[in-house]
Amino acid sequence: MYREIAEKLQGWCTAKCRGFPWREKRDPYVILVTEFLLQRTKAENVAKIFEKFFSKYRTIRELASASPEELRGFFSELGLLYRGERLLEIAKAIVERHRGEVPCNMESLLKMKGVGVYIASAVMNFACGVPTPVVDKNVLRVLNRVFGASRESECREIISRLYRYGDNVLIAFALIDLGATVCVEPPRCGECPLNEICAKHPLRKEEWRMYRKVLRGERVFLEEQPVS
Repeated sequence: MYREIAEKLQGWCTAKCRGFPWREKRDPYVILVTEFLLQRTKAENVAKIFEKFFSKYRTIRELASASPEELRGFFSELGLLYRGERLLEIAKAIVERHRGEVPCNMESLLKMKGVGVYIASAVMNFACGVPTPVVDKNVLRVLNRVFGASRESECREIISRLYRYGDNVLIAFALIDLGATVCVEPPRCGECPLNEICAKHPLRKEEWRMYRKVLRGERVFLEEQPVS
């Protein structure tokens, strides 16, 4: 079953996945910043400033040297202006603690203020070459309907098994895009590559739990908490 699902997801993604410019990149810096920009923002809006942003800030060191005023110009197009200052803090921390290289280490990423489980997982999976499950509410919705999963820990185990039978990047993109465009509410099952396989479990949102990081001193802990 996992092999069949992985193959169907890859085939669908090759034909149907959304073509955003960052999806062609494998630079940890680009992926980290882009995922940060995508928080609570439509991907189409981030795509509009993508080339302009990375033409101006080509490296993490250039970004760390930016002034808050400069960054507000970009973030004013996305909303949530406070994120400019947070991103600047992350860039400076990487320069100071990691010699200007975004670390390809889950714990090191999670120790950064403003970097949660999703962003850290995306950097590891899409840029660092380390197959890592990437789970947001859209992915959780897909795996709830297909497998009856309600917790991120369950989802990550399922995705890890799917990765054994295909390309971790394509499978991750497929799950993200299916949840964002097809496995919505109400679902468009006729457009889904998993329609004939899916068990169509009812959504159990009251049971959904996703990881949140908790820092205790220098240690990082992951706790599953209710999804708001």
